[in-house]
Amino acid sequence: MSVRGVDPLPRQGPRIVLRRLRPADLENFQAYRSDPEVGRYQSWPPMSSRDAAAFLEEMSTAAFGTTGEWFQLGIAERSTDRLIGDMGICIRDTEDKHAELGVTLAAQSQGQGLGSEAVLQALAMLFESSDITRVVAITDTRNHATVRLLQRVGMKLTETLDSDACGEARSEHVFAISRHDAR
Repeated sequence: MSVRGVDPLPRQGPRIVLRRLRPADLENFQAYRSDPEVGRYQSWPPMSSRDAAAFLEEMSTAAFGTTGEWFQLGIAERSTDRLIGDMGICIRDTEDKHAELGVTLAAQSQGQGLGSEAVLQALAMLFESSDITRVVAITDTRNHATVRLLQRVGMKLTETLDSDACGEARSEHVFAISRHDAR
């Protein structure tokens, strides 16, 4: 495991809190995860309510930062604790220890800087609680809002790849930020 001893969640920002997903999040989780526009550039398919409930239960107790395993955390409004999105994080233990992250935000929470706030909090949390050297994020080249978000938080475009996500040929941008540049 690359994360140092203590669970870094929850982590509060000015308007959001990064926290564990929980079974009580099912209605909000399903609302944005079944929105075709929210899922347009994602690599996950919509889940049945039964599968989503099992997933939320699993994530509520999963170990954070287990190398090679994706961990999904919740993005909630700080004032209400209402789930407005989620973020996947996977720590990779390769030649250069790094983490990959992906973010999903409910449509009504987009365009307000909440995604940027969540990613900045996640970057700080990852660099403070682990020995990773950089964080990467991969997004469909057509996902202009996410491209702008990644640029706003200081991530740099490192390459563009051809991929096959969900049975569709597409191009993806790879963005990265190093521990040093995140300071």
